[in-house]
Amino acid sequence: MLAPEIDGRKVTTVEGLADHGHLSPVQDAFVENSGLQCGFCTPGFMIAATALLNENPHPTENEIRLKLAGNLCRCTGYDKIVRSVQDAAERLSKS
Repeated sequence: MLAPEIDGRKVTTVEGLADHGHLSPVQDAFVENSGLQCGFCTPGFMIAATALLNENPHPTENEIRLKLAGNLCRCTGYDKIVRSVQDAAERLSKS
């Protein structure tokens, strides 16, 4: 997507996921499940995970992996990232 295509639209960055200084359930889950390491890929994974959970609050592991397929991580491997999204889904279902 090019910048002119978002003119007049709302854009959420990873910083915008937090609520008044409190991490979002997705952000908390990534921290607690070690779903991040160097941090380079983390914003993309968190935004994609948030979008997925907004569309599908109870995704399967395969649905999570498919939604996150466009993001690449060279540090943690994907199991911790997938577990982070599963944990975030559990947290959101309880809130």
